[in-house]
Amino acid sequence: MKALRAGYLSIAVYCVSTALSAVWVTFSFSQISGAALTFITLLTAFVIFFGAHLLSGGRPSRLLRTHLADVVILNVLTVAAWFFMFLALQRIEASVESAIYQGCVPVAVLVCVVYTRQVPFQSLRTLGCVLISLCLFGLVAARITTAGAIVIAPARLYAGIALATVAGLAGGLYVYWSGKVVRQSQCATLDILSNRFYLLLVVTGATGYAQFSGATAESFAPALIGKLVLLSMVSVVIPAFTLQHAIGSLGASRVSIITPFVPALALVVEQRLAGWPSPVVPALIVATCVAIVLSNVWLTVQASAKIAVR
Repeated sequence: MKALRAGYLSIAVYCVSTALSAVWVTFSFSQISGAALTFITLLTAFVIFFGAHLLSGGRPSRLLRTHLADVVILNVLTVAAWFFMFLALQRIEASVESAIYQGCVPVAVLVCVVYTRQVPFQSLRTLGCVLISLCLFGLVAARITTAGAIVIAPARLYAGIALATVAGLAGGLYVYWSGKVVRQSQCATLDILSNRFYLLLVVTGATGYAQFSGATAESFAPALIGKLVLLSMVSVVIPAFTLQHAIGSLGASRVSIITPFVPALALVVEQRLAGWPSPVVPALIVATCVAIVLSNVWLTVQASAKIAVR
């Protein structure tokens, strides 16, 4: 019971920090490239996780030696999830990006568990993911045809939607695969977090090299560096740790559909900062959140029914 409470508390902290950081990136970091933004924030987080693991007596290289293939897969999925998420946040509203991302996560997990025959296709869980998908289709269509909280060129809007979709699907695959690795290896949260950012740092470092090499003192002033380090804590360190801890405590399936408050919280902050000229998109964002909540309830009911039968 204590582990369950800790897992749910972790998800609550994850939702708040992710929502706030998403809005922050959208409104305050347009002057820096997505690659440079991702590299600096993730490098800070990697140093913190790696250092904390060493200080706690852990051996970060153990998981790399015993589950090399899994670490490579987690690194590839991390690149697609985190890098594309930051790129999407620089193109579309945080609430829209969060709704697409969070909605795609349980859909991706469902595909994985159905493909591996862990759950049947005809289930309440599938019905929940269908409902989420319908809400997401409506949200994307509405955002393309109506005005938003910020003015976005069509090409930039389409790119943001595509990036958020790929990031969400990759995030769902990461949740599933990470849960599998935890079960097989019995590794700790810091074991995963100390080994998941290698490829992302290489890719974003190489992609953002042009901005780093041509940077002036004004480009990366101390104030900006301080903001990036703080962003790293809010958007990477806290969410990554709490999400990974929740995966270990609650399981990948439950975690994937228990995070609907991220887009809703981001929407509240956006309304305070800029406001939406049309109520259609906000209503569909809320509908997506409700669909994820319903999926969570249906999953809980289905899981309880299985236990009762056994």
